[in-house]
Amino acid sequence: MHNNQPFAFKSLRHPAILAAIYGVSVLGSGSSVAAEPDTLTVSARESSADEGYSAAHSSVASKTPTARVDEAQSVSVVTQQQLEDYQAANLADAMRFVSGVSEGNTLAGTEDGFVRRGFGGNSDGSIYRDGVRSSQGLNFDATTERVEVLKGSASLLYGIQNPGGVINVVSKKPQYQWQTKVSGRAASEGGGAGTVDVTGPLGNGFAFRLIAEKQNQDYWRNFGRDKHTLIAPSLQWYGEKASFLISYADYQYDIPYDRGTAFINGKPLDIGYKDRLDDKANHAWGHNKTLNAHYDWQFSDEWRTRVTLGWNQRQYDNNEVRVTAINPATGAVTRRADANRGFNHKTKYVAWDLIGSQELLGMTHDVVFGTDYEMNQTYRAHQFQGRANSGFNYFDPQYDISSPVTDSTTENRANANLLNRIHSRSLYAKDSITLSDSWIAVLGGRYQHYEQRASKGFNPETETLDSDGNKFLPQAGLIYKITPDVSLYGSVSKSFTPSTDVDDDGNVGKPEQGTTWEVGSKWQISPKLFASVALYRIDERDMSLSINGSTRPINKARSSGAEFELNGEVLPGWDISANYSFDKAEIVDDGINADNNGKRLQNAPRHAGALYLSHAFSVNALPGDFRVGGGARYVGSRAGDPDNSFTLPDYVVADSFIAWNNALWGQKTQLKLNLNNLFNKHYYTSSGGNLRVREGETRNLMVEVSVAF
Repeated sequence: MHNNQPFAFKSLRHPAILAAIYGVSVLGSGSSVAAEPDTLTVSARESSADEGYSAAHSSVASKTPTARVDEAQSVSVVTQQQLEDYQAANLADAMRFVSGVSEGNTLAGTEDGFVRRGFGGNSDGSIYRDGVRSSQGLNFDATTERVEVLKGSASLLYGIQNPGGVINVVSKKPQYQWQTKVSGRAASEGGGAGTVDVTGPLGNGFAFRLIAEKQNQDYWRNFGRDKHTLIAPSLQWYGEKASFLISYADYQYDIPYDRGTAFINGKPLDIGYKDRLDDKANHAWGHNKTLNAHYDWQFSDEWRTRVTLGWNQRQYDNNEVRVTAINPATGAVTRRADANRGFNHKTKYVAWDLIGSQELLGMTHDVVFGTDYEMNQTYRAHQFQGRANSGFNYFDPQYDISSPVTDSTTENRANANLLNRIHSRSLYAKDSITLSDSWIAVLGGRYQHYEQRASKGFNPETETLDSDGNKFLPQAGLIYKITPDVSLYGSVSKSFTPSTDVDDDGNVGKPEQGTTWEVGSKWQISPKLFASVALYRIDERDMSLSINGSTRPINKARSSGAEFELNGEVLPGWDISANYSFDKAEIVDDGINADNNGKRLQNAPRHAGALYLSHAFSVNALPGDFRVGGGARYVGSRAGDPDNSFTLPDYVVADSFIAWNNALWGQKTQLKLNLNNLFNKHYYTSSGGNLRVREGETRNLMVEVSVAF
């Protein structure tokens, strides 16, 4: 448990950031440190900065870099160039380039929450950082190089998962050439951030990287500030047959806790778009720590082994002046000042993998065989609940009139010391068998044992859940290569998620079980242009939904749809990112109330798509070169709750940017302007219920200056 006071952000005299800046000036010169000998061969994947908008390879589906045309599942990659062009500030910004992914409930903007092919939400364990499940709420920061998305049932390699898929955030790695970048950005709302990124060789096969960032930016809705401090060192070593990478990230934050607006009688509340229904006390503050290590040993020409260690922790607190009722006739808003203290979410992970290629009976087997252990914990020490008060009126909103009281008079002792912990141990294998020049068969399976315990309360502590079980999860696929760069594929895969819900009688629901059927095609049109299309159906059995304020099992839900993506260079200097998805996600068999059959799953749009185009060019009369781009995303209407009692309207939001690159300072100086929500569209991104509807940001301008040397 940590201090109950908000994280105190100091002035810019942060010692670690000053050390990083000083290190840039001392280490930035190649002459100060001996470079690696010419005989060293480094097999690390090159930085994705040169990929443009297309990535031909991905590791998310096979734990090793694999051509996307050789995978029997849908894999999307958001490249570094896409993230940089549109100044992605969070994972939701990155997902605009991925089909079939929409924003779900974000817990007042403090957690990444995504619906993938109709399934998923915040804290569902679907976000990974460098292949390790993340307990962090927000997973996108200055260390992010690119994002890989594996859609559909992904339990073969990732264990406990719902069938929507996983999102893997890939971090920037140390490089063996000196690179230093200093940047600063300012937002039209006020405030901004500064970032330092320095990397280079240390000799004897070692390279390091240090990324540091400090942000203090005004929140766009009425009040609040978005602050964080990041320190992220990493160290890499390459030997003749072995390599080692260890990375650490320390992230401290203080951010708004904004539940958004409300929908009453199916329509948004008649209130100013930036006006809020909560109060200035609403915010969350915490401390994230992430430590990942990977050791690889190439013990023969065909085989290598890898050990992965991962640990991450999120400790945080929050205040919430919570809206519980609204009277549209009088404007009275009933609110309750609540608070939580001592959240402590953790993940521990260790895996051993054997990866290699073997000829057998005239066929090539590309094999991944491994075993892993994982512990996931969610914990809350104290919950405080104030008394309901109707003194706030949205016709004339007045703020700074309510804040939580955190003492024995408001503590909910029954929900204190709330712990949920899952241990899992697994064996898994995946074999991609090249049957001929045209055919590849994919076979795999995971055998998983899990143990889940939950408890709550102090004196006495009450056990609310004690469950364990075993599950075998198969996967099979077939790929037909029309040409080396064009493939057709089909696959079936399984997923499962142990239930965390306990009914009034103390009974635990059955584990949720999903099955994904998928067929599709992939085209590596050119080295820098990639396209894919997929048709899928996902059946989810024994899932739980919140209907009419209570959580109870649903016998079956189904998602059926189609997706298309095109990313890369269509003409010299012209990059495109286009995607479209159709998804019919609905309850098939409620099991209790047949009237719910056919209702849409929450936050899942039927239609969604995006189109972005960028162009690099130069002007003879001006120094340097330019890059301009823009585009728009469309998100269709979505059910606002499981009852389908209201609908979030569809929307189109356009964004644009222009960047000027020159050699004014250092090797490269860039000035970039991003104008987001070009036409100032008012829209709603997701819903956690009719009193918790998140709003999209109004038109805003971001200016960034960076110097690389």
